[in-house]
Amino acid sequence: MENLARQTTVRIQTAKSSGSGTIVGRQGQTYRVLTSWHVVASYRGDRTIVTGDGIVHKPLGVPRRLGDTDLAIVEFLANTEYRIALISGRSAAVGEPLLAAGFPAGAGVLAVARGFVELLLPKSLPQGYSLGYTNEVKIGMSGGPIFNAKGFLVGINGRGKYRDPGFGVYTFEDGSEPTPELLAKMVKSSWGIPIGTYLQFASSHVGS
Repeated sequence: MENLARQTTVRIQTAKSSGSGTIVGRQGQTYRVLTSWHVVASYRGDRTIVTGDGIVHKPLGVPRRLGDTDLAIVEFLANTEYRIALISGRSAAVGEPLLAAGFPAGAGVLAVARGFVELLLPKSLPQGYSLGYTNEVKIGMSGGPIFNAKGFLVGINGRGKYRDPGFGVYTFEDGSEPTPELLAKMVKSSWGIPIGTYLQFASSHVGS
């Protein structure tokens, strides 16, 4: 599992910040990377993509956001054969073991964190977040993969634990608030976007 994470996770960086991404497709020599929109939203043409072998790639074009979610696609060209993350055909289940990966800011090396699914919300938080898990996700790991025990991609990292509820990050997309009991669990969870959200956009937004 850790080897899989090393082969499919990339670092997306600028001179001042960095995040992570996950290789999810290839067409010819063009590789498709799924990442968090907030990692690439301030794109000014100075970003680089660093693959697991240490090679630095320049992104093609500009990032493409998927609807109003916190997901985006970036692409790069390479002659090298890179592994592509296999996407699960089913949703994660509460209690299911997970492995989350990414490049913590300032660390320079891939981090992997083990845990399990804590919450699957009946309705989404803003920007597509509905997968809560116990894995320790650090700043810089946004955009990195969440794998299940069989090595399938089931989500994308996006938010760490213990965000301040006062900023509305735990308010549902429809404007309603969680119960105090649910909020207590939400604050203690890391948050990701289920891979099914990407699949809904894949055909119409990024091609086959």
